[in-house]
Amino acid sequence: MSEYLPIVSSFVLVLSFVPLIRKIRKNRSVSGVSLLMMSFGVAQSSYFIAYNIFFERFFMVLPFAITGSLSALILYYFIRYNASSKQRNQLALLLGLSTLPLVLLLVKDIEAAALLNALTYLGLVMSSIRVMPQTYKTIKSGDVSNLSARYFSLQFLAGGIGLAAELSLGHVSVAHVLMFVMILLTNAAQLGCIQYYRSKPALA
Repeated sequence: MSEYLPIVSSFVLVLSFVPLIRKIRKNRSVSGVSLLMMSFGVAQSSYFIAYNIFFERFFMVLPFAITGSLSALILYYFIRYNASSKQRNQLALLLGLSTLPLVLLLVKDIEAAALLNALTYLGLVMSSIRVMPQTYKTIKSGDVSNLSARYFSLQFLAGGIGLAAELSLGHVSVAHVLMFVMILLTNAAQLGCIQYYRSKPALA
């Protein structure tokens, strides 16, 4: 049963984007959504896709391709609905910097396997902290009109399933365990912020 847990976690992760994208399309706005969080999603997916293709782990490419594409779709909606010219330039710079390490694969003197291993650890760090910019933005702006609690709930669930899958392995990776714990904590904190700002008007 444990071997199916990563598949279930990936499915839940993909499913989590559905309510968020539906809400953004309905409101025709991405205000309140952290672009840094979604940029991290695109970058980390790019790292994991490159790693899995290089090491011929093709069965793991699809979930990262889907989640990376969905993060990119939200960034597209930002450009379409909210972005000024300055913000578009900032977003292009952010994405360019985050994916720049992949260009190092073209350098002959750099060992691709070592570089991709390093990038996967960078991807793990991004996965661990990607919700933090969203929580900061939520606390700063109080804008939760375009945020979906179900998105963060399903992300939390996917993290919990991923943690269970990691703990079921014969050789447990401390880095992976810490990543999943951070995913659980950061998504729980974000859910708390959403519930607080949604209930705040009723208390006023």
